[in-house]
Amino acid sequence: MYFPGDPLMQYDPMITGTPERYRNRLIADFSLDITEEGYALGYQFDIVLRGADETPFENR
Repeated sequence: MYFPGDPLMQYDPMITGTPERYRNRLIADFSLDITEEGYALGYQFDIVLRGADETPFENR
């Protein structure tokens, strides 16, 4: 899982090794609904195990 705007993503071999069209599936979405003001930013990250929108995994 990665966070949007992370300046080090461009150097990370896992995300740069993922085809560009699938990279957005590895990046969490900011959620104002679960953010706690003055305490923590909230992000949502859903892992999809199968199907057209599945989360990319390392091949074994």
